[in-house]
Amino acid sequence: MVKYYRCSTILVSMASKVFFSPAEATKLQETLHERAKRVFDAAGLADVFRRGDLVAVKTHLGEKGGYRFLRPQFIRVIVEKIRENGGVPFIVDTTGIGIMSSRQNAVDQLELAKINGFTWETLGAPVIIGDGLKGYHGVEIGLEGSRRVEIAQIIAEADAMISVAHFKGHPRTGIGGAIKNITIGCATKRGKASIHLEKKPYVKPNLCNGCGVCVSFCPASAISMVNGKAVINQDKCIWGCGCWSICPAKAISGWGEMHVRTNAEFSVRIAEALKTIVEYFKGKIGYVNYIVDVTPHCDCFNWSDLPLVPDIGVVASKDPVAIDACSLDLVNKTPPIPTGPAKYMLKGEVDKFSTLGRYTPMSFLVEPYGGPAHVELLQACVKLGIGSIEYELIEVS
Repeated sequence: MVKYYRCSTILVSMASKVFFSPAEATKLQETLHERAKRVFDAAGLADVFRRGDLVAVKTHLGEKGGYRFLRPQFIRVIVEKIRENGGVPFIVDTTGIGIMSSRQNAVDQLELAKINGFTWETLGAPVIIGDGLKGYHGVEIGLEGSRRVEIAQIIAEADAMISVAHFKGHPRTGIGGAIKNITIGCATKRGKASIHLEKKPYVKPNLCNGCGVCVSFCPASAISMVNGKAVINQDKCIWGCGCWSICPAKAISGWGEMHVRTNAEFSVRIAEALKTIVEYFKGKIGYVNYIVDVTPHCDCFNWSDLPLVPDIGVVASKDPVAIDACSLDLVNKTPPIPTGPAKYMLKGEVDKFSTLGRYTPMSFLVEPYGGPAHVELLQACVKLGIGSIEYELIEVS
């Protein structure tokens, strides 16, 4: 086993252990899913659950049109390790915010999961949409003085959780990995909205034509007609449903008008939500990141581009901050693929994700909001005492 330490330029903290196995393979025992079994064991992830525990395997089921999400066999080996160690695994994801994606409700998302290859047969465990039929079934958690987060009911009821994340870029947080998988990924529609948005939706009277489409749409009966114009009762609004998407006159505030104004602020909110969720599970979460198909964009895009770097491998840890910091470092020290996004995004920069503003398909989500905020994300997590960006990397053969 080879060990070394990362020298952080962000904040100093106690080193955590991250276990790594590379993607190279010349025989069955070296394939990535076989390597994942060994890093699971080396990281002691079976310690986070007891025999008979219901263990949520939190992953992303992909979006319609995309194909760079994790392969089902990568997740199945984690399911097998959980069962081998006495846990009772199930695969879980949550609905997307709003109503415009193929993940808008549990029925559509399960159909999408089947199309993308995520079924009981391929995974060896049931696939459950954790926040209910329409994404409103959740539990608000949070200690006094901490950020309150509404997470999916099914996830809240689980005895333990293993995050199985695809490490890649993200237009706002810079990176998508373990941290984002169990914050935004575990939240209900309302929970996602409370992290993303600083305002609830509101009606612009000058644009409203009084058609009433939004009134019949609202599941909380928070919208009514007053003098021929729609009005949203902010106290009754349950947030995240997507009424802004269904207004034919575009009279309801758009996503960009409601979103927090900087990516850095958004990243701090995610860090606060992470702290709440980690405290709720009291040490019963383990983390696996597959550093493969490292695209500039996240898995919720409905298309896929070429990766920035060749496949790197798989890492596991009990520290969500260390595993993402390590994944970031491994990407940054790997030479880029000379074609695709890297060809025009990268000009010799050490930090590959700092250049996401040059990625044209999502530049409108990056630079106007202060650039990708992965440094701020990791820094906020360390300040909150969630984990460490100093890590000991232990290679598992």
